[in-house]
Amino acid sequence: MALNEPHKSRIIGHMNKDHGAELSEYLRAFNGVSAAAARGAQIADMSLSAMTVTCASGAAHTVAITPPLGSAADARVRLVDMSALAQRRLGLSSVRVGAFTPPVGVGKFSFAGVTLYILALATYPLVAPGTAAWGHLDEFWPGGAAGYTWLVRALFVPVIIVHITEAWWLGHTRLEKHGVERWTPLWWRWTACTFVEGWPAVVRFDGLVEAETARKEGAKH
Repeated sequence: MALNEPHKSRIIGHMNKDHGAELSEYLRAFNGVSAAAARGAQIADMSLSAMTVTCASGAAHTVAITPPLGSAADARVRLVDMSALAQRRLGLSSVRVGAFTPPVGVGKFSFAGVTLYILALATYPLVAPGTAAWGHLDEFWPGGAAGYTWLVRALFVPVIIVHITEAWWLGHTRLEKHGVERWTPLWWRWTACTFVEGWPAVVRFDGLVEAETARKEGAKH
């Protein structure tokens, strides 16, 4: 028994339109394809026992359907089961975050503060004895220009270590797990913002995960 063309076309069309991420996960979990090589996954053909999945690079892979389908009626449950298994193997969540949100609340102050520090660090070479900047700081900055330059130097190591750690932690524990692929524009936006903003960005990302989880749970009822 084989899949008839109308059923096959409907299944393939639905998967290619709405479940490209799951197809990429099939390739990664069951065929050992890297995340980068699995991008742009689409089903080119399908039988009761296997799918031919192509990638953006043009490479084609045969993904076994285990156990094979008895009929087209089995496809939805079997493909959902395969997706859940693939996600378990890859350590991924079924809850995906597909958007970036800007800083809010405390995050705005954190982002502004670190941005000002980065500006201070970038202009540090311009603050030297005898310059106009040195004179203004000596007049208006608490502790004078010497105190200002000492503070910029003293904050450098802790700011860099803490904010690199926070950006790494978001990527390591959350981004890829929730469908944000490494090196994509969305990954860069979250990583760069977390490096500047710090922990409030992690909290904001967790809020998006919670909202999407609630949305999916609500859709079941």
